Amino acid sequence: MDKLTRQRDIVKHIAKEPWVFTSSSLSEKLGVNLVTVQRDLQDLKDNGYNFRQDQTGALYLEEGGWNGVPPVNKTTLRQMEILRLLTANSQGLQLSDLYLRFNRHDEEEVSYKTLERAVKDLQKKKFIKRDGEAYVVYSDYMLLPLQLSEQEKILLFRALELGCALAPIPEDMKSLEAKLRLRIGDTAKTRETLFVHGRTPSQDIHRSKYCMELEDAARCKNKVAILYRKDDEPARELQLNPLGIVYYWVLDNWYLVAQDEFGQKIKTYQINRILDVERLEEAFTPVAGFDLRNWFRNAWGVYRDEKPRPVKIRFYDHFSTLNRVRMELAQRKSCQLIEEEGSLLMIDQVEGLDELAVWLRGFGSTAEVLEPIELREKMKDQLLQLLHLYGGNSDGHD
Repeated sequence: MDKLTRQRDIVKHIAKEPWVFTSSSLSEKLGVNLVTVQRDLQDLKDNGYNFRQDQTGALYLEEGGWNGVPPVNKTTLRQMEILRLLTANSQGLQLSDLYLRFNRHDEEEVSYKTLERAVKDLQKKKFIKRDGEAYVVYSDYMLLPLQLSEQEKILLFRALELGCALAPIPEDMKSLEAKLRLRIGDTAKTRETLFVHGRTPSQDIHRSKYCMELEDAARCKNKVAILYRKDDEPARELQLNPLGIVYYWVLDNWYLVAQDEFGQKIKTYQINRILDVERLEEAFTPVAGFDLRNWFRNAWGVYRDEKPRPVKIRFYDHFSTLNRVRMELAQRKSCQLIEEEGSLLMIDQVEGLDELAVWLRGFGSTAEVLEPIELREKMKDQLLQLLHLYGGNSDGHD
């Protein structure tokens, strides 16, 4: 058994049977010595896999890694994210602001001291400087953002492909290629295997390798084996026919769209629940005429019930509501917006009323559902729950 296969088996055993395997029991299971297993676990940690251990030494896989491709280390990733945040906020950010930005989601917490060290290191390298209580980008030492035309993008990828064909490249260049492709797009090829649902995605550098691997497998019609886990359940190993990946901006998540191993049902899988991806040599034949954009044509998010409902919603002119509606619905092809005096009427066919209701909640009283009654009742029930939560009641008295 080669090293990569053995390490993949270690990941599968720990993920599929959480809190069962120790380093010693893995050694027995795989028929190798304990030192080899310990070395493999360290390699996996270096490649982004995050393990927890209980008092008995039993292991739990918290987060998947880079699937055999050496990543940029976490310190560098953290500093890259700090620079991205400061570049997007020209007035600068305080350390407390950075802490809040890094600890918004249910991911591994980044401590205040860790961020402080990262900021001091960036200061020392003269990438950022102090401006009062805030930190700002030190523009004298920063390159301007790289802007490429469509033709320049095509030429860049042709040059990359030619370079790869003529000479081997270091392993860490593979992760760089994945990030580059996801960031600026591969305009030399059609992107029928990628669909951005709404706004442009924010870059999740930790997941870019999985996204790239799955999208490329979909384009080349290669089966994949993924290690998939929902919440705290044991991970399942699934063989799928990947059809493409979708980004849904409301939840800021990437999703894999794939046929099950029998090529019958088409399902959606959340990328951040995938712990490992293995591309198989076996090819598959996708559903005849399948088109990713058409598949999600009426879906508001990633939920589909194949029963689009006629929807009418009136948005009232309050603060920047109408501009926000125009911006956030600009990419939705099935949606019709009708200008009215002091308001905007939205007419659409929608699958996934629950997801639509979540979006509408953000508009408060500036959005009125006219049709369907089912959605109107959903909004009413949610508002009554909010009223009850804040100590009111349905008759309007405290």
